[in-house]
Amino acid sequence: MKLQKRVEDPRLLRGEGQFIDDLIFPKMLHLVFVRSPYGHAKIKSINSNDALKKAVAVIDGKTVANETKPLYTLIRDVPYYGIAVGKARFFGEPVAMVAAETLGDALDASEEVYIDYEPLPPIVDPEEAVNSSNLVHENLGSNVALSRRLVFGEVEKMFAEADTVVKEKFYFDRYAAAPIETCGVVAVPDKGGSLTVYDNQQTPQLFKKSIAQSLGIQPEKLRFIEHDIGGGFGVKIMLYPIVFLTCYAALKLGKPVKWVETRREHLTAMAHNSNRVTVAEMALRKDGRVTGYRTSFIEDVGAYARLPDPGGTVRSLMTYLGCYDIQNVDVEFKVVLTNKCPTGPVRGYGCQQAYFVLERMMDIAARELGLTPVEIRLKNMVEKEKQPYRTVFGSLYDGGDYKATLLKAWRLSQAEKFLDEGDVGVGVACVVEPAVTNLARNKLLFPEFESSGSGEGAVVRLEESGTITVYAASIPQGQGHATVLTELVSELLGVKPEQVRVIFGDTDFVYPSPYGGTWASRFSVMTVAAVKKSCETLKQRILEIAAEILETSTDDLEIRDGKISVKGSEVSISLEKIAAIAYRNSLTINGKHTSLQAEYFYEFPTFNTGEPGKINMSATYGNSAHVAVVRVDRETGEVKILRYVAVHDCGKILNKKIVDGQILGGVLQGIGATLYEELVYDENGQLLTSHFSDYLLPTAMETPEIIIDHIETPSLFSELGSKGMGEGPLIPVAAAIVNALEDATKTRLTRSHLSPGQLWTAIHRQRL
Repeated sequence: MKLQKRVEDPRLLRGEGQFIDDLIFPKMLHLVFVRSPYGHAKIKSINSNDALKKAVAVIDGKTVANETKPLYTLIRDVPYYGIAVGKARFFGEPVAMVAAETLGDALDASEEVYIDYEPLPPIVDPEEAVNSSNLVHENLGSNVALSRRLVFGEVEKMFAEADTVVKEKFYFDRYAAAPIETCGVVAVPDKGGSLTVYDNQQTPQLFKKSIAQSLGIQPEKLRFIEHDIGGGFGVKIMLYPIVFLTCYAALKLGKPVKWVETRREHLTAMAHNSNRVTVAEMALRKDGRVTGYRTSFIEDVGAYARLPDPGGTVRSLMTYLGCYDIQNVDVEFKVVLTNKCPTGPVRGYGCQQAYFVLERMMDIAARELGLTPVEIRLKNMVEKEKQPYRTVFGSLYDGGDYKATLLKAWRLSQAEKFLDEGDVGVGVACVVEPAVTNLARNKLLFPEFESSGSGEGAVVRLEESGTITVYAASIPQGQGHATVLTELVSELLGVKPEQVRVIFGDTDFVYPSPYGGTWASRFSVMTVAAVKKSCETLKQRILEIAAEILETSTDDLEIRDGKISVKGSEVSISLEKIAAIAYRNSLTINGKHTSLQAEYFYEFPTFNTGEPGKINMSATYGNSAHVAVVRVDRETGEVKILRYVAVHDCGKILNKKIVDGQILGGVLQGIGATLYEELVYDENGQLLTSHFSDYLLPTAMETPEIIIDHIETPSLFSELGSKGMGEGPLIPVAAAIVNALEDATKTRLTRSHLSPGQLWTAIHRQRL
């Protein structure tokens, strides 16, 4: 049954939501971090005597390091505790934490912590970092944390035989996720050494074991409870280091401890989308067919390569070649450390960096060969008849008609009618969106990494009242998960939507799902599949009990409107009655008790390729085509988007209104990153855009006409034919807009972010 309205909304609209800053516990302490005012500095001494007049405790990084273990990282040679130990490595890094009985006292006390710093020269440019003797981490001996080269096919031969080779250097700029609600955590200890943790983390299951190991306790002693969350967009995955520190403080002090982030802290120190510098070359035949693709890039992950980084680097390889059938590929990259805020998952995580380069190169090649942007893409797209299609990296695309998606977007753009208006340009970008990350992807860079997958469990139970309770492992932040699961369970079990109760975010009740949570657009594939399978098992058990009571066969029964009926008759029994008999009369069938609770742990069927060195790095692969029509004011550099078209294929659509909302939000977020939002560091490593007064988010006033449409190509492998789609709407935006700007200005543009000033400078510097 498709609902007309989301089930989550009425309570939230009435102001009845419960967010992290609403939580208060007896004897609760408030935590404030003292943060580094320098981009790079030795910590010579910390004096907290005056601070302790108002504070209960002041804890520095050395104390944390002495009493805990480092948090798990893929780059093992960089110990990370979430707080500076001996040296501050970026502006805003926590140096000490102050706990006090009130937030006011904690803030006042934090001003009385006196730290003697020895400033060091910072390194902020990733290209300079590669060979610099100025090191972020001395024990590494270099600022290069990781370097790899992956070669597939006959790359050198293809370039030697090419009719045309195009080459360019691109810069993908940093930006922030900037959810409306900032991050927060409350850690509540008990006398047995266990902790109940309330936070707004997106993936508590993913980091529960790592946090417990660093604290020196069993994972079972950590219970995470997530209440309402005001947006995440990936960045709230990176709350886990602060969760660790808050838990440590709560255990050490024996009281509940609460920390809620300020906006400045969020923009300065939570996590940024990584910046990347790429040199790309493309070999082509004169008919426009791409025969080889070669890139070398530097990924700037900031001061620490925190888990899951360098996951963004790996994730960009999942669909590095996008919609195109390219067999000869050479990718070389370096992951470098700089004195900037560490990076982490931000909606799209790694994909937009790769696609910005690929889709810009497609336009540059088209111009070189005298083709249109649409023509060159059509010549190189994977034919739908080749699906499922294995990329050279191992990813297994699960169906899609990429040409149909592009042609539909182009028709809807009606680009031709704008071209006579002057200074107007049209840009196209096409992407394949990887969804549901297979964590075995890390074997591509770390062969010793154990293969893992990305399974997820669910529990569905019939209560005595006839209500169906669903325990799901996802952690929604506004996506509408409860609505989709209510619709699904209502249809599968034949109950009214109001009979379905969905519970998220309590790790003590959800079926063990170490890869659960909300990340990598996994909900519509993994959570939905686990709930569906659980419902099917529960339905069969209900029918078996009803068949015995009604003295008939399960084949003769149907469930509708909360009742089990004998087909073609008036005989029926309610779910409430079934539950009462099963629970209170210990009904047995064939000598075995039949539980009215069903569990299922779902693992995606195509993660194991069976081919050495080939890793299917995601479960599903949706696709999209975006077309941007823009006008540029050459005198000011101002950009006006006249029309923006987004056509998406996310397989079988589970709820169109929710999908459309995701697309609208993702496109606007991408517009913000391209035209408005910019994280600017000066040469001293100081972040200059740390408030919404200078870090500019688009509002309704900046929202252009956005036309949304769909193609539905069911996944060949997912349980319902659905594909993940939450990140895809943002991924093509920068490429589409910059392609349009280059078309309008006839000026080579190489940055993903273009403010009016930057665009004006580019226009007046050179023309194509």
